[in-house]
Amino acid sequence: MTRLSKASIGAVCALILMAGPMGAAPSAAEIGKTVQDLAKRAKAEPMVRIAVTWRKTLRKALTKAFKKKYGLKIKVTRVRGLASRERILNEAIAGVVGYDLVNVSGELREQYIKTGIIIPVPWAKLYPKVNTVLISPRNYFIATGFSKYGIVYNPKLVAKDLVPKSWQDCLDPRWRGKFAVLTRPRAYTALWSGWGKEKSLAFHRALRANKPVWSRGQTATATKIAAGEQALGCGLGLHAVVNVIRRDPTADLAFAWPSEVPIQVGEGLALMKGAKSPNAAVLLAGFLASPEGESHYYIQGRSSPFVKGSVASKMIKKAGAKLIWGGWKWAGKREAEASRDIVRAWGFPKAKRR
Repeated sequence: MTRLSKASIGAVCALILMAGPMGAAPSAAEIGKTVQDLAKRAKAEPMVRIAVTWRKTLRKALTKAFKKKYGLKIKVTRVRGLASRERILNEAIAGVVGYDLVNVSGELREQYIKTGIIIPVPWAKLYPKVNTVLISPRNYFIATGFSKYGIVYNPKLVAKDLVPKSWQDCLDPRWRGKFAVLTRPRAYTALWSGWGKEKSLAFHRALRANKPVWSRGQTATATKIAAGEQALGCGLGLHAVVNVIRRDPTADLAFAWPSEVPIQVGEGLALMKGAKSPNAAVLLAGFLASPEGESHYYIQGRSSPFVKGSVASKMIKKAGAKLIWGGWKWAGKREAEASRDIVRAWGFPKAKRR
């Protein structure tokens, strides 16, 4: 797993010290005490800038809905992978704050907090109707989308009676050398939080023995499965299937819900210190976490199972599946350690220090 090294943070911090006070990030402006106050203050601020994973269709739907409700526009920048969030982190440490609201990857949340580039927000006080499970313990993050992982398959290559129903089906010798597994094991670190170390390591050693095709990129891997390069993919997200089918509705691709569904925060939003539009940013984040805003996330396959009546909650209930999520405290060091042990069980060499 790619992680931001202490050396890179140290180098940037050294530059800040050399640059003097000019390198420090400006403090955030005062935030309203109520939603009404936020909306009033937001109208006097510049257009809110947000860095998220929204694709075009979701971006259009959410910008339209937010403008309709509050009369405010959104400037959206699409970010992908850890590298983009590492760049935002480094720039903010150096005093360059390009966004008001940022979707922070789970692996980087502790770094964002420790470096002081984001500030806590009293989310529960401002939005008492939002499920508190969506708010991180110290109020730095609010979840507005979730990744749900399962088994993706090609219906032309997998007969109906052989569609996987559990993770153990990925160990079936019939799929030996014919199934894909992502080298970034986010599905499996989530499962680890429920399974524990012993069961997880036994599974991953057996998974390696079944000769998976190691792959990178959710959508890229799902596309290969649809093309028939592999019969199925174990540990892919529902959003990957949605992305492929959105491009090609005739794609030979389907998603199987296993009996245990691991989930991760797909969009954990944080308010940047030095944000030019802090009130608009907090207003937007609260809107996205509400049932009204969340109702659009199904477009990208990131509907939240913790919002009553959501697409995700209905699908998981229909599948009779059990959710597995380690919670906010799982992300960071504990998840990184689980990821390290998983890839070692897969036989990958220990990553060199950068």
